[in-house]
Amino acid sequence: MTIIQQLQILLRSTDEVKAILDVSLITDSESAQDAQSKRVLAVISHKDDWNLSEEGWYVADTFFSSVVTEVSSLFICKYRANTINPEELEIQRIFPIYGEFSIVISQMRRGANDNVSQPFTTAWTKSVLEQPRAVITLSITPAEGLPSDAHPATFSTHDVQGLKNLVGVCKKLKEVSDVDPDAIINIASSTTHFSWLRPYFTKRTTITSLATTPQDLRQSIRPLIDRLSPACAGLMGDDHSDAQAIRDEWILAKTRSDARRQHGGRELFIRIGTFNVNGKFPSQDLSAWIQGDRISTVSLPPLKAVSPFSLGGDSFDWTTGSVQPSEESIPASLPVDPSDPDPDMFVLGFQELDLSTEALIYSTGTVREDAWCNAVFAALGEKGQKYEKLVSKQLVGMLIVVIVKKVLVPCFGDVKTCASGAGILGIMGNKGGTAVRLTFTPPMSVASKETESIASERTVSVTLGSAHSVPSPGPTTFTFVNAHLAAFDEMVDKRNLDFMDLSRKLSFEADAATIEDGGNNADDPLYSGIDPNSGEGGTGKATFNLNYRVDLPDTQMRNVLKDEEWNGKEKFEALLRFDQLKKSMQDKKAFEGFIEGTIEHMPTYRFSPGLMMDKLGYDLKRKPAWTDRILYMNSSTSRVRQLSYRAHPEIVMSDHRPVSANFVVDMDYYDKNELRSSASDLFDQVHDLDGESSLHKGGLRVDNMYIDFEKIGYDTKVQRMVTVRNTSKYACAFRFVPIQLDAPIHPEWLHIHPMLGVLLPNEATEITLTAHVDNGTAAKLNQKASDLSSTLILHTVLGKDHFISISAEYQYTCFANSLSRLTRLKAPIRSMNSPHDLLPEKNSINAPREVMRLVNWMMTSTPSSDMFLQPGDPILVKNIRECLDTGDEFPYAPDTSDTKVSMAFATTLLLLLDSLSESVVPASLHQRCLEMNDRDEAFELLDALPPASVNVWISVTAFLHFICQILSKNTNYTEDLATIFAPVLLRDDPTSTALSISPNGKRRFLLYFIS
Repeated sequence: MTIIQQLQILLRSTDEVKAILDVSLITDSESAQDAQSKRVLAVISHKDDWNLSEEGWYVADTFFSSVVTEVSSLFICKYRANTINPEELEIQRIFPIYGEFSIVISQMRRGANDNVSQPFTTAWTKSVLEQPRAVITLSITPAEGLPSDAHPATFSTHDVQGLKNLVGVCKKLKEVSDVDPDAIINIASSTTHFSWLRPYFTKRTTITSLATTPQDLRQSIRPLIDRLSPACAGLMGDDHSDAQAIRDEWILAKTRSDARRQHGGRELFIRIGTFNVNGKFPSQDLSAWIQGDRISTVSLPPLKAVSPFSLGGDSFDWTTGSVQPSEESIPASLPVDPSDPDPDMFVLGFQELDLSTEALIYSTGTVREDAWCNAVFAALGEKGQKYEKLVSKQLVGMLIVVIVKKVLVPCFGDVKTCASGAGILGIMGNKGGTAVRLTFTPPMSVASKETESIASERTVSVTLGSAHSVPSPGPTTFTFVNAHLAAFDEMVDKRNLDFMDLSRKLSFEADAATIEDGGNNADDPLYSGIDPNSGEGGTGKATFNLNYRVDLPDTQMRNVLKDEEWNGKEKFEALLRFDQLKKSMQDKKAFEGFIEGTIEHMPTYRFSPGLMMDKLGYDLKRKPAWTDRILYMNSSTSRVRQLSYRAHPEIVMSDHRPVSANFVVDMDYYDKNELRSSASDLFDQVHDLDGESSLHKGGLRVDNMYIDFEKIGYDTKVQRMVTVRNTSKYACAFRFVPIQLDAPIHPEWLHIHPMLGVLLPNEATEITLTAHVDNGTAAKLNQKASDLSSTLILHTVLGKDHFISISAEYQYTCFANSLSRLTRLKAPIRSMNSPHDLLPEKNSINAPREVMRLVNWMMTSTPSSDMFLQPGDPILVKNIRECLDTGDEFPYAPDTSDTKVSMAFATTLLLLLDSLSESVVPASLHQRCLEMNDRDEAFELLDALPPASVNVWISVTAFLHFICQILSKNTNYTEDLATIFAPVLLRDDPTSTALSISPNGKRRFLLYFIS
């Protein structure tokens, strides 16, 4: 497609391309990539229906230059990044052509730093343009002129003839302009000369993340720092696109935060269910699945609330110079229907609704859907009268149904459905997905009279917030997907592929009125068009029969499930380490960004009636698995709190058991008109962040370029502050970048907050640098040199880099080492000259001196009944740990009567053993520990332990046996100690491919030594 054709896509039918020119934007960075700096200039004419006189305009990466009667304008555009069509253009900037507007051109000389510049009205310009091989630069000065500390946007071109033609058109347009040269015109609100340009201007000011059109959650939930272009020291990324992304996120966070602080939020109570019915018609009461237990019975603790500035842990990691509101200043959210504690919405996903061959070929009607919907309403009993079906979508055996309260039906809108097959040949509907997307607009007012009692019934702690209404509440978008993926244990790769295919194929049709250029949204500064995608939505939820299995032998799986030595939670945690879905999510092969609640129920597949089942009811020919799952995804504008997640084994009509989950979605409550106005005001403050209009002098100043953390130690946080100040008259953005593209931005022991930010003119902010060494980091630093000097690079977007030097000296610690390394220390670890200053293996000592010092002190002290059962004072623990690292004498005498001291020693020993990089008893021997039948056999097993492990085991268990004898009056003390120490001394290896032994088995083995 030619450039003119691409431009015509941007233009309305009344506008015509007159001239075009390819140019490149010139920036301060020599490393800018050509593809990122390409622009197009074009002259466009416009004819009003009521006036046939031509109105020119000039289009840039396009420049648009227009004349309304005798007025023209200049637009700057660029090629869109990250689109399927690399030739797609977007408008960047609009320059009215009148007043001081000018184009200054000069000839670039190879090897020379001085370019001769003249305005395009001079004879010199004509002589330059007559040189066909010249490289010409052109600078654009806006009609209102430039401030003294700003440079005009500058471009270069090889197309001398095209530039000559374009300059001639611009010259003519300025000469015939009848606009007052001293006038200050706002194109976005012009009602006279430039009113016809408003549709182009509003498109350019699109803020994607604030648009009413749903955005792809899979992208928006990623931390912003990860969504920016790759960059490092000396290699600038796509700073223009990065500036726009940072600008949009800044506006989003500011507007949403202000709205939340002013109006609070609204809570929507949703119950989601999934059920593979195996081709059956309903033959049982479904009330246990539909209604569940009383809502107050909650099996999952509330998840930590997600603020607009922290999503998924760190989504909007950035700042402005202003202080952000505290959580206490944000009003609590109110239920959308405080008079009724029951769910506001049911979303039910059915699979294998119809297994007939005919269903794959043609529609078999709605008989089965009607039967199951009737069964659902019957399960609601008398409550069914207050609900109605809002929408449903069926594809062969997959059916998704949305049922809502009648009083809330007016709140739902823009309901869309879609479906896609992923079965036979990749298209048949025996596998695939059905989806629903809808919007929910909270009612204008909430009668908060009964809110507190309703919140109590939901076990949600709520302090009544603002219950006043807003004139035009804004909507929140929800997407629900019901999927049925490939079956069989070995088909995990096919299931992952099914997920990727469905993510691509499931798309919602856009309304024609919405995507039509110049439609109802033409004047909406938040309008961004439609990108139909199943990942869209303010909140995403999925009810799935995902069919993922467990990678364990069948016999082992069944044995663990029926083993009464395991409690339910520990049993499921051990088995789910081998769950295919969990692995796929961790490896980012499927369902990246989704969240699943804690599974505390038995596998839901496969059950069998009759003789072909085990004692738990599972089919002997199919290994049990958690095939039926419910996942969800958060967003910046709605926070999801999961209240429950359980199976319903009492419903036995199918070979699967249904699963349900309760959610409360805390939505932002905002006035959409107020939001647009706020966003528009903020956009005016930062609209030039992308640098397309001019290159400003000045920018960011970092007040302290050298940060010294001095000495940093284990498990101790040290903070330093870096002040960043915007000394220019324009908004600017910053981000941290790595030294090399494949390097991390900062050392593992250092945390930076914020990682990026926006500063308005004369605004300052403090960046917090926090040094913290935990177990994982200490295990690595103990093996390296103590000098932790490094460099941080603070990059000014479209500006220069600032290099911040970091210095720190690591204090070696005995924590987070292996036992074998501790036995090779020549002296206390802090006295090491280097991490390799160790004894030869053959000369290693019998047991780590640090463990023996702790045990010997406690052996001569008076034991406390709370030793090991209650945590010790953190300050005392830190002092004891410091003595272990330095070799100094303990400042506490063993005969002290202060029980806090003995408790601190006990805690230190437990923490030291738990920090070891390897378990005292290697994981490879755990299964043999389970096989020991008495004390003698247990002692014989010690011969298989490494020497250092044997001595530590004997010393620690001997001491535990000693205090158990002294504290024998406490009949449960020995069992309590075994429960605490067993998972520490026999710690599981998270990388092992073997199944863990039961906690009771570990405890029983330890009791052979201490009871």
